[in-house]
Amino acid sequence: MRTRLRPGEELAAVVRRHVIVLGGPFAVTLFLAGCLIGAWWVKRPYVLPAVGMALAVSAAWASWRWLHWRSDLWAVTSQRVIDESGVLSVRAEDSPLDKINNIICTQSLWGRMLGYGALSIQTAAEVGSTTLETVARPMDLKETILEQQEKARHHIAARYAAPSLAAAGQGLIVPPGGSMGVIAGTASVNPAGVTHAGRTTSDAARDDTKECPYCAETIKSRAKVCRFCGRILR
Repeated sequence: MRTRLRPGEELAAVVRRHVIVLGGPFAVTLFLAGCLIGAWWVKRPYVLPAVGMALAVSAAWASWRWLHWRSDLWAVTSQRVIDESGVLSVRAEDSPLDKINNIICTQSLWGRMLGYGALSIQTAAEVGSTTLETVARPMDLKETILEQQEKARHHIAARYAAPSLAAAGQGLIVPPGGSMGVIAGTASVNPAGVTHAGRTTSDAARDDTKECPYCAETIKSRAKVCRFCGRILR
């Protein structure tokens, strides 16, 4: 995988297309290799060079398809699903886990027997949906994405609950008036998290962010370049 992981991002799974997509080029190459052996015994003019040339072209085709198969992959991390492809050039498309709304897995009879299928990932981003064709073990990939989504939700919930737990551990009490303060009297906030200026901490966090007009991702309000789509913001 050529896409770099972000700080704190963990790789959960990497899958590629099923090896059945390589069946055609390699079958033709093996057939022409057999023809080359037969042409060696036939001893006819121009037969051996023609078969040898066809075998070289078929071998180059099979090698290119193998390189394309190696570079065409999907990676599931703790933050996103990466669709990466390209042999000489690289194309990478990200689908954040919190933007994925639905995952549809489709397998034909042959797909169930051989272990491949199609996976459609529907997102709330501008891209809309991503379809993974002839992917190996599609049901396992779907379960991995759902598992990482659940872990991400628990992580976000724990991060927002941490300040409340820390405040409780520092000895904050709730007097009859409804506001909550430190026993030592050094600071005070109410249960809703309202600061002295009358603004909640969640309001302050929202004011520090904005939505990218190109990819609809949440970024810092002072950002000049979107860290998701890489576009320059005005």
